[in-house]
Amino acid sequence: MSINYFYKKIEHIKECYKHPSYYLERKLISEIKKGLKNDAVETLTTINVMQRANLASSEIRSTKNSLIGSCTLFARAAIEAGIDPEDSFSLSDVLIIKLESINNIKELVEFEYYMVNEYIKLILKTRKNNYSLPVSKIISYIHTNITEKITLEDLSSITLTTKEYISTIFKQEVGINLVDFIHQEKINESLTFLELTDIPIIKISTIFNFCNSGHYSTLFKKHIGMTPTEYRKIKSTYKI
Repeated sequence: MSINYFYKKIEHIKECYKHPSYYLERKLISEIKKGLKNDAVETLTTINVMQRANLASSEIRSTKNSLIGSCTLFARAAIEAGIDPEDSFSLSDVLIIKLESINNIKELVEFEYYMVNEYIKLILKTRKNNYSLPVSKIISYIHTNITEKITLEDLSSITLTTKEYISTIFKQEVGINLVDFIHQEKINESLTFLELTDIPIIKISTIFNFCNSGHYSTLFKKHIGMTPTEYRKIKSTYKI
């Protein structure tokens, strides 16, 4: 089941989100970092249905300013995904120069999708160069099925290798135990819902397929350094 299905489920309780525009921005950045092109395109489309901020006296200039802001976010998302900052900002420079030459609103809107695609291509290419094919497949599978129960048997099946082999090679290439990586990614994905919703912690633990809320809290503290309750309390004081 894809992460996109999970977000569609969440849309049914979207009134829980305290800051929907900020949630969508976070969602888009997360999808870019994970290389989830289809999900990122869908989220960007949802964002673009909303009215853009007026950032200049002319519509063209205002749209360009908005896209420059988007490009900056995409560049930083790529860096957080492991892209060398020089490579990320070099692509940003090229894209901004190109968008400045466009003087048509429709083409500018289309260009924002092009920017998303270029950054996802850069992230996926770098991941492919950095990791072996089995490890790349494992990372993609985990990100795409983040709300599902992910087992070593599942990962062994998609890579056509043994559990022992994928565990060993993953630790060698990524530098973290495979099971710990799965937990880490689930925990990181759950942060948005602790920050931006009032969904009970026990429900969040269920959404991400932890066996129970106690297990979720224990792993959360291991990876984040505090409990989900403590994290939510701290973040609730932050005004967006």
